Formats: sequence, structure tokens, C-alpha cells
Amino acid sequence: MRKALNKLAAVAAVVVIVAAALVFLLPQLQPTPTSSTTTSTSTTSTSTTSTTTSSSPPVTQKVLRIAIGIDADTLDPHAQTTTLISNIMSFMTEPLFYYNEKGELIPYLAESYTVSSDGLKVTVVLKKGIKFQDGYPLNATAVKVTFDRLLNPKVKVPSRYLLDALNSTDIIDQYTVRFNLKYPYAPFVRTLTTWYVISPLAYQKLGEENIGKTPINLGTGPLKFKEWVKGDRIVLSRFDGYWGGPVKFEEVVFKIVPEAQTREAMLLSGEVDIVYQPPPADLPKLNNTAGVKLAINPSTRVMTVNINTQRGPLKDVRVRQALNYAIDKNALIKNVLFNLATIADSPVYPAFFGYSPQKVYEYNPEKAKQLLAEAGYPNGFKLTLMVPTGRYLFDRQVGEAIQAYLSKVGITVELYTPDWPTFVQNLLYSNYTSAPWDLCYVGYGMTTPDADAVLYPVFHSSQWAPGKFNTMFYKNERVDKLLDDARREVDEKKRLQMYAEAQSIIWEECPWIFLYFQNFVLAHSDKVHGVVVYPYETFDLRWVYVS
Repeated sequence: MRKALNKLAAVAAVVVIVAAALVFLLPQLQPTPTSSTTTSTSTTSTSTTSTTTSSSPPVTQKVLRIAIGIDADTLDPHAQTTTLISNIMSFMTEPLFYYNEKGELIPYLAESYTVSSDGLKVTVVLKKGIKFQDGYPLNATAVKVTFDRLLNPKVKVPSRYLLDALNSTDIIDQYTVRFNLKYPYAPFVRTLTTWYVISPLAYQKLGEENIGKTPINLGTGPLKFKEWVKGDRIVLSRFDGYWGGPVKFEEVVFKIVPEAQTREAMLLSGEVDIVYQPPPADLPKLNNTAGVKLAINPSTRVMTVNINTQRGPLKDVRVRQALNYAIDKNALIKNVLFNLATIADSPVYPAFFGYSPQKVYEYNPEKAKQLLAEAGYPNGFKLTLMVPTGRYLFDRQVGEAIQAYLSKVGITVELYTPDWPTFVQNLLYSNYTSAPWDLCYVGYGMTTPDADAVLYPVFHSSQWAPGKFNTMFYKNERVDKLLDDARREVDEKKRLQMYAEAQSIIWEECPWIFLYFQNFVLAHSDKVHGVVVYPYETFDLRWVYVS
């Protein structure tokens, strides 16, 4: 694992050298740095990086305005399926651990941890003196309440698979908790970066009915929930008692604007200060626009077309392989995404533990037609492709390109483009017969740098939707066994072998149309200082100010 994390750090260093301005920073141990960094870059790598001392900056704007492409489906910190909304939740609630700029696991709300010799007990000591937004102290009770909720089968927790090994949580003393595992699970401590600790008092007041609607005073983060107007905005206000020091603005408004061109226009007109994922085609223009800065970072998000493997022609592996041969990924990246992605040769991000590269499906429409004919579909068939609008880089345009490529091999594709909450509902909460789609363009942005966090939830047959992430309804008994065994294996060499075999089988059986890892892009006013962008397609506002 150490080698994988070092590789992640090395990737970051190379990116900085090549692009001259890409910052691969991750949160520090204490959220009170002496300086903060605003990153900017361009498509021609001819940009600058500015560093601004954060002590007593001139503050002239009390409200920070950010345009995002989608609305939330829920504000429950434990029910998140979307990186962007989880990112917003991270400003209100915080985890026990995080990763530093070297890719090393570091304590956050935690002070330290130890693991028993048999790997079955993980003891965590908490930092002292931290308070939730409602005044409740961070203590062992809060951690136990949080993890008891996460294990409660009556509570919707889509990522609960990360806690399959957890049996119970014990309070040792006021600031010490012990996690009792059912079996040794190598990535367990790393998965603790996923879970946001909540106030028992706020949780009791809110109840399950309101925690996802109005999460008032729920966390220890620098911002508090103020307002959610569905389809229009999410508003957070400053928490003056934040343990890392209060932010330098009074309020942040996340304005929901599905169309990327509209978000860009709002930035240029001064209506917003930061834009999430501006149009890729306009990045060269934005880079040369006075008053605008760009932050372009590689991300761990793998983009794919999920295939319903239990429906009609898609049951046949030859058909699924044909779909992979039918898409020109190089042209897609160059002509639609303007080179803001790299072709995926595995479901697992290259810097993650367990990554095993595969032979990329080349663009070969004749091979695709041959496979379709062999499967009994020489004249093709009809499919529905579900594509979101405003969630990913040029998502609708990518959907239209895929539609065109598949038409060339005789497959007629109808595009279905619901809003994001409806998209999530249709993706995660339908079964293979009721889902209103045959293909689905979607991205997986994993924040735990271990193959288990990617392969188990998405490809293990126990994780079939509804309510889980295997929305291809893929099943292979050998893959299941490999993934089960790898979770319990403590020998890293054996784990690597298991994951390599699992990826080889998955690649051959094509439950996805394997596409690419997309970059993460923010555009912001040059009056905005202190924006920090992470490789997990997230950004930090703790040190931001608008001059």
C-alpha cells in the first residue's frame, strides 16, 4: 500500500512539473495553514501559480457565490452518492482521518490510532477541545452514535459496503473509541476518511426525517447549514466557533445551474465567483480572459457506460464487447472533451493499490459488427442511454457522441436526460427489469485509494441495486470469490494477485463500456484567493477570501 500511495504522490509531482500550475494539495493535519494557494492553469501550460498569505487579507465580499451543475438528492452526510454534494457536506461535517499532500493517511478529528496484532480491533484517540456547531463536544459518544447509525439497516447508507467488516463500536473513555471487526480488513482505517462524524444532540433533534433535508448544526465543519431551495440554491453560513478558525466570508451560496455555458456567462458577468466544470471548449478562451483563473487537475473519477447485463441482447458478452469496440475513445477525448481526460485501462485508478492495467479495446467498428452478427444481431437493435446534464464534463455531448458511434454499427440509441436527483433515483433504486435505461453514462470517483473501494461495490454480485452500486447487475462467481478473499487477506502480494485476476475477468466480460479518467476543472474570478483543489474531484473553501 505504501508503494501505491507513494505513486500517487509521484503522479502529483509530475503533474505540477509538466503543467507548471497544477496543485495536488490535500488537507493538512491542522486546518490552520499559514498560507493558502490559488491554482491556475491553461490548456497550453503557460500559466502561473499565485500564493497569498492568509493573515489579515482584505475582505470586501461577505457572500461567496459558486455555480454548480446539479442539485442535491439529499443532504444526509451518510447517504451521499455524489462527490460534489459530499464535498458540500464536508464543509459542514468532518471525518476522523484524511490524506496529506504525500498521499499519507493522517488524523483529522482523530489524534491517533492503533491496530491490534490480530487485526480485529482498531482503537482511535480523538482530538480534544473540538465542538460541534450546536455546542456538543466531540467525544467518543459522538463517534459511536455516528457508526451505530451507519450500521443501522433501517438507515439508507449506499456506501455501507465499506463497513462490512465492522461488528461494533465501543467507548473506551471520553476521547477513545474501539472499532471491533468481524475479520481483518486491510483498508479499514483508510475507509474512515469517508464517514462524517455527527452531533448526537443535533441528530436527536433532527431525527431521520429531517437529517437529509435540514442538517442544522450537525457537524464540526467551518460552515453551517442555512437553507436549501430545491432546484435553485444551497446556502451555508459561517461557524464562528470552528476549531480551525472561522472562514473569511459570512455565507456561501451554491447556485444550481445545469447548463455549463450559463455557468460560464454568470462568471464573466460577475454574478458568481466560482464555476464548477466550465465548458471544456471554452477553456482556452477563459484562460486568456482578464479577471478569470482556471484550476485544472487530474482526478480519480473513472467515466463509464454501465451496461444492464441482465436485459435482452446485453446478456451476451459478445454484444458488450462489441459496444466497447464501437466507441473511438481517443476521438471522444480529443474532440468532445478537448483532451481533459486519459483513456482508462482498468476500472481502478493507476495510483491506487491493486491497479492492474489491461489491453484497451481499440476502435474497431468492423470487429463490433462481426461480434454483433455472431451474437445473432446483424441488424442491430434499440437501446436507451441515460445521461445526466450538468454533472460531468460535457456529459450530454458525450452521450450524443456515443449515440452516433453506436448507430454506425447498427444500434439505435435513444437518449434519456433526466435531472440529477431523478438520474440517481433511476440508477441506484431500480432493479434490472424496472430501470428506464439499458446503458447509463456515469462516473465513479473513489476517495479510498484501494482497489477494494472500486471493485467490490461495483462488481460484486452482493452489491446489486436497488440501493447499491452494482447497477450493471453483473455477476461472476470467480470475481465474487476473489473480491471476498482480497478483503480478508493481509498479505499485500496476494491481494495484488487477486485484484489482477479480478480485473482481467471484468475487462473480458465488459459490464461497462470502459472510457476514461476525466480531469477536474474549476474557473473563478481572480478576486478569489485561497482555493485548494484535491485529486478526488473536490475543493476546499476554508482559506478562501474575495478581495
